[in-house]
Amino acid sequence: MDEFLITTQNSLMNIDNDPPSSRRLLIYSSRIEDGKKLEEVFSKTGTKVQTTNSVSDAKRILERNDFSMLVVAVADKDCDGMKLLEWTNDTILGIKKVGIAKNQCVELYNKVYKLGADHLFYFDSLVIDKLTLAIEELHKNGKRWFERKSGGFQGCSKRIIAECSSDATLLLAGPHGVGKSAIARLIHDNSPRRSEPFIVAECAHYMSAAETMDIFRGKELGIKHPLYRNQQGLLAQANRGTLFIHEVCHLPIHVQEVLATVIQRGVFTPQNLTKEVKFSGRIIFSTNVDLAEKVRAGEFSEALYHCIHSNVLRVPPLSDCLDDVIPLAECFIKQYCAENGLSVPRLTKGAINKLNNHIWVSNVRELYSTIVRACSEYRGDTIGKDDITLYETEKEVSHHSRRYRVTKALQHTKGNKAQAAKLLEINRTTLYAWMKAEGISKDYR
Repeated sequence: MDEFLITTQNSLMNIDNDPPSSRRLLIYSSRIEDGKKLEEVFSKTGTKVQTTNSVSDAKRILERNDFSMLVVAVADKDCDGMKLLEWTNDTILGIKKVGIAKNQCVELYNKVYKLGADHLFYFDSLVIDKLTLAIEELHKNGKRWFERKSGGFQGCSKRIIAECSSDATLLLAGPHGVGKSAIARLIHDNSPRRSEPFIVAECAHYMSAAETMDIFRGKELGIKHPLYRNQQGLLAQANRGTLFIHEVCHLPIHVQEVLATVIQRGVFTPQNLTKEVKFSGRIIFSTNVDLAEKVRAGEFSEALYHCIHSNVLRVPPLSDCLDDVIPLAECFIKQYCAENGLSVPRLTKGAINKLNNHIWVSNVRELYSTIVRACSEYRGDTIGKDDITLYETEKEVSHHSRRYRVTKALQHTKGNKAQAAKLLEINRTTLYAWMKAEGISKDYR
């Protein structure tokens, strides 16, 4: 094999700590000699390896056995290996997948990437051991997108790992854009339920209470709802899997109380049936508001609140995890360029400083949008300061956002007014005026 293009999809956190001997890897290659060579390489890591040159055999093996990784040789975008990757993506959930090609081909890589890949490596025949090390590193550490090492995120990381082995109802709490949906998916993909469906309920998209109830319990909708055409309700679809209810505060209270019953009794009644059905799935909720306050205001079900308030995972804003900004930005750059067949640029020192000095009011979502915008407009080998457009200017932030920005700037600079003003791109006189208007103490830090 002269040169390799490697793309992977895998479990999403640094939780795969099993010794190599306890892991199993399946290799598919239509060329027996290539499969044997890969088997020889990976066997040296102590991983248990099985090889096949038959797609039908590979499918049967995957259905009957528990493998932690699948390595597939792909020759072109319509080859049998590509079809096996596509089948595995749809059928065998929770398995790490690696595509290997001899030649660099943007069209081929894009096709593999759209099946869920997120890493790109190049190796020649002289450094085959580096291929092994790279795969082993991915196997151990998981998807680098979520390798967040800032002190502000460490507590959250530990809770995420713990929740992967839990079956308890969970509430993810945090402001807009911190990645609650991604964390819910991450927990599911690393849980014993990973081979079962992960169903998302986007509550902000729902309409009347009756139509919302139909969506959960099931019914042929009298409307052409763009998200839910299935007659089977979300509870039935997520049975034995995970139901992620995003921004639960948007649900009508009557529907919230039905969900409380599902959690308390473990049963639900599908539409048009009188017999209760056991619900064996896990429910993960998310919110960006204070639900206790909503309960006091009569705007949230007290019954559901008591079901979920005891197990809360709080996701910190990006402003509390500033050491994650550049690693996340670099990850988003690699992802965008891989998906669009572009060479990966580096961030200049000026760009890094600009990203580090920004107050990310909209959190990771804002950072992602900023990076995608920069990647779509840059020219050359670098992304510089002028390539990065930040839209959170003084005129565009609300009264609430201004207070948030000022307090975070003061926290970041440990109360140094000159540095905080520079961070906010205002003068100290304006900073003091803002602090007075927002009721922020001069000693705030």
